[in-house]
Amino acid sequence: MTLEEVVLIRINTRIAVICCLALLVQGCASAPDERSRVAPSAAYARIMAAEAEYGGRYWEEFGDESLTALIAGALKDNPGLERTRQRLLQAEAVARRSGADLLPDVTVTGGRDTLRGDTSASSSFSLRGAASYELDLWGRNRAGYRAGIYDAAAAEEDIHAAAITLTAEIVQDWLRLAALREEEALLNRQIDINRDILELQQMRFDGGIATALDVLQQQEVLARSQAQLPDLRGGQELLQHRLAVLAGRSPSEPLPLDAAALPALLPLPDAGLPSDLLENRPDVEAAWLRVSSADWAKAAASADRLPRFNLSATYTTAGAAFSGLFNTWVLNLAAALVAPVFDGGERAAEEARQQAVADERFQTYRETVLNALKDVEDALSQNRHQNDKITAVEDQLDASRHALEQAQISYANGAVEYLSVLNALLNVQNLERQLVQERRDLALSRVALYRALGGRGWTDIALSSGESKWNKEDIRG
Repeated sequence: MTLEEVVLIRINTRIAVICCLALLVQGCASAPDERSRVAPSAAYARIMAAEAEYGGRYWEEFGDESLTALIAGALKDNPGLERTRQRLLQAEAVARRSGADLLPDVTVTGGRDTLRGDTSASSSFSLRGAASYELDLWGRNRAGYRAGIYDAAAAEEDIHAAAITLTAEIVQDWLRLAALREEEALLNRQIDINRDILELQQMRFDGGIATALDVLQQQEVLARSQAQLPDLRGGQELLQHRLAVLAGRSPSEPLPLDAAALPALLPLPDAGLPSDLLENRPDVEAAWLRVSSADWAKAAASADRLPRFNLSATYTTAGAAFSGLFNTWVLNLAAALVAPVFDGGERAAEEARQQAVADERFQTYRETVLNALKDVEDALSQNRHQNDKITAVEDQLDASRHALEQAQISYANGAVEYLSVLNALLNVQNLERQLVQERRDLALSRVALYRALGGRGWTDIALSSGESKWNKEDIRG
């Protein structure tokens, strides 16, 4: 057996021993203590989950293709959503960078030196390879990598949350636009009625039956109703501008939105469990993932106070010609221990800071859960009370119409002045427009309920790839 073979056997033996040692000490890596998630109480058993039946795409229940196309375009072109995507890419890059510490660092350098004399010149070639690896005995590098993964997963949940918020805003603005169009159509009908009544009063005045005051009062009613048209039309234009921006388009670009009146009300979500809410809300999940990230960062800070074990290897060779570069070489293997002795309390302070960050994020998570439950309770209350209010307004409108009929009969018989008819007429017209607004508010509160319930199953289309890169079970394993 030659000397070179003996050296290679010894090198391979050392490398094998080092690799076995590295695998054994990985089991010593420390993990943060598990925290308990916040669970909703039994009082929330009535909370309903919409995603099971409608797949989260509740706006498709309206059956409006222009709205569906607008939302699909917004999920691709909305600047705010794209900004959130870029934050996800940043977090993914940070996670990959953190994972690089778990692998060896290998570098290779080479060069050529030329020595010139008076009558001759000589050249030499050199090649040097270096590899270093830190034995992650206490799990510092692994903890840093896990923290990065959790941050990336939280950034992905932010995209889901942004997509849910964006679609809800679009649907609600679309409903406001539809309500303004319906109210404008109603106002135009009222203007026609007021104009017909004015013509009738003018004929009565010409016949000596009505007074000039009756005509002037009806003219004022007509002018008042006409004065409300610019506000309705201006509001529609503002909503179209806002919808265009939400869709990532120029505000001046016309939107082919077809709804001329409020559509049928969305159905109430049917059934579910209280835990569905916390599972479906991406903002809750993102807050929890950031708690886990902070816990792993604290574990990394704790491990940073312990000694480090580094392995290194260098390979050096040189030759007068490139073809003979590997004839003569030297291989050095080394192990080093780096232990902090005195740092003025820097590492201890960093560990304390990371612990405070983790505790702060846990309180943020608790607050997010409570706000999520509050959102659902608020939306349920708004739906319940708004239904009652619509019923009351309908009853009031029915009574006002009867009062208007009686006032018209009494005026025709000369029992009352025309002012009584005008007051009744204005009351009816105001209640008709109020009823449209109350129906709009109920539709908005129904969308708010769907938004509060979350439903992240459909939001993968908001991701660039359409698929999640961070499997929840993997990052928790």
